[in-house]
Amino acid sequence: MDVSSFYSLLKGDFPHTVTPKQDITLQLLAKFVLDNHKNSTFLLKGYAGTGKTTIVGTLVKNLWKAKQSSVLLAPTGRAAKVISNYSNKEAFTIHKKIYYPKSVKGGGVSFTLQPNKHRNVIFIVDEASMIPDINQDSKLFENGSLLDDLMQYVYSGFNCKLLLIGDT
Repeated sequence: MDVSSFYSLLKGDFPHTVTPKQDITLQLLAKFVLDNHKNSTFLLKGYAGTGKTTIVGTLVKNLWKAKQSSVLLAPTGRAAKVISNYSNKEAFTIHKKIYYPKSVKGGGVSFTLQPNKHRNVIFIVDEASMIPDINQDSKLFENGSLLDDLMQYVYSGFNCKLLLIGDT
């Protein structure tokens, strides 16, 4: 499938009349999905009511037609439940998907990155603005930052991409 065909598919399956900005977003998402560049990231941002939820729901529903799949993630359990509800697909917290707990000598726990065994997957992260990019918990997370670990995990898979969703 080419970019133009996938864009037409997304636009045709969109449940509302597409606004000009939503139309541009659908075009860019179609290009992002079918682009072969390694370590690709797409940032989808907008105010409440701009259609981010509807766009992502439409994308998730149609990814299989482009021989892609998705993994839905969010920083909190509540946010994961929200993205799961509007996409009709199971969602996970970032921590649950990318880490496994490891006991630390003397008590306590640290999180170690799991291997990413996914192929041709777009990792869709809702509420991305809630992901901390600080190293204050450096003993807790493998690379010191949840954002760094997320990116390392995603890009270690075969042909995996990252779509971040957030408010402006």
